[in-house]
Amino acid sequence: MNLKALLNHLHIACHTDQDPIITGITSHSKKVEPGYLFFAISGVQADGHQYIQEAFENGAAAVVGEYRETSASGLYFYAEDTKRLLSIAASYFYDEPYKKHKMTGITGTNGKTTTSFLLQHILLSHDISTALFGTVHHYINSKIVKSSHTTPDPVTLQKMLSESNDEAVVMEVSSHGLEQNRIEGITYDQAIFLNLTHDHLDYHGTMESYYQCKAKLFSYLKPKGTAIICSEGSYGRRLIQELSSTNTLQVWTYGKRKTDNFYIEDVGKNYFNLVHETLHVTVPLPLPGEYNALNTTAAIAAALDYGVPIKDSINHLKNFQGIPGRFEELTLYNGTEVIIDYAHTPDGVSQVLEAARKKAGSRPFYHVFGFRGNRDVTKRSEMISISLEYSDQTVLTVDDLDGVPSEQLIQETKEALPAGPHTPTIISDRTEAIFYALREAPPKSVVIITGKGPESYKEKYQYPSDSDLSTVKLFQSLNKAAL
Repeated sequence: MNLKALLNHLHIACHTDQDPIITGITSHSKKVEPGYLFFAISGVQADGHQYIQEAFENGAAAVVGEYRETSASGLYFYAEDTKRLLSIAASYFYDEPYKKHKMTGITGTNGKTTTSFLLQHILLSHDISTALFGTVHHYINSKIVKSSHTTPDPVTLQKMLSESNDEAVVMEVSSHGLEQNRIEGITYDQAIFLNLTHDHLDYHGTMESYYQCKAKLFSYLKPKGTAIICSEGSYGRRLIQELSSTNTLQVWTYGKRKTDNFYIEDVGKNYFNLVHETLHVTVPLPLPGEYNALNTTAAIAAALDYGVPIKDSINHLKNFQGIPGRFEELTLYNGTEVIIDYAHTPDGVSQVLEAARKKAGSRPFYHVFGFRGNRDVTKRSEMISISLEYSDQTVLTVDDLDGVPSEQLIQETKEALPAGPHTPTIISDRTEAIFYALREAPPKSVVIITGKGPESYKEKYQYPSDSDLSTVKLFQSLNKAAL
């Protein structure tokens, strides 16, 4: 692709007769190779304009930046909002690869991973080749690819879309990805809104700002595209009203109201009832809890939009194998059941603890969880209160330090403790905290560990383990003889 064609697509004035071939696009100066177009972006932690000369020295054919002038030598073009232009340029460079797929975007505070896995499973089972971009991993051309971000950076995203030969693409779309314009240059066939609850206020500031960011996904829908929205929550109902006022989209609602296009009833331990128009069916519940009945309904509705009959989706769900770190269960030798879940928001923790508490019944119920440094502190006290409400014993620990000293994060945790007669146990070392709960829990108890799910540990702990699951398995192996 030539420089002038790319600049013309971006509506950037071209003031040169030179028209080099562009061999790649990046916003990281150290990744620049000969022939690359470098985008200088003013970020929170660094200003890409400081690295323009380095980009030229590494072989950049040209640079696009937000400063009107630069002292660096080489072809330089001024433009506003280079972060957004980077995404559009990446899409154009890779020949707008979204056009060869049917695109699904899924957003919400909780449930994106579960819904995306369920939808992908249904589509694959129905012989629709389906790529998955998300938190746990990416899945392209029947191969698993390691994931570092829920929504990849725009150049990586467009490259993966280009490499994918899959008919469908199911994407988790995070609020950070939306705010940072990572999906600019993509148009979706369908978009799913799951919920919106307290999270990421350290980044978005207010719930209104958080909502506006999430709602932005639906501006990327194609004309006559399908918006699938959960009505269980004021933000979902608001979005339904806002989108229904236009005639450009097909809006499908789901929830517990008989006015919804898809509504659920009688959610049990293993099944729930789903009603759509004149169809009344019983659906297997792949994961426990009413919130997972809603996630399953979202996946069924999206699959129907793909042309998969609801009864076929139900048959496909009978073979669903679960998701790493989403209500992942294992049983110790003494009969204690351990549940590992990614829940890390007040609403997510409340939902998963309610499901786990029902599973535990009258058995002792322990909860291990922690917080992350440099993250939203306003949700901590609420999450501790929720844990104390459902659990017989709460063990507080650390999820990730993220550059904050352990002593500081533990002190912040102590300051978040709500007033009341019940006091959690606090153990800063995550592996020790898990070992403590598993030792203290009587045989045949239920212990739930939340906050990390399948994520690898970033810190080094006392026990040689790299995840919650491996910590539990290590405890099992070390205590096998005693049990």
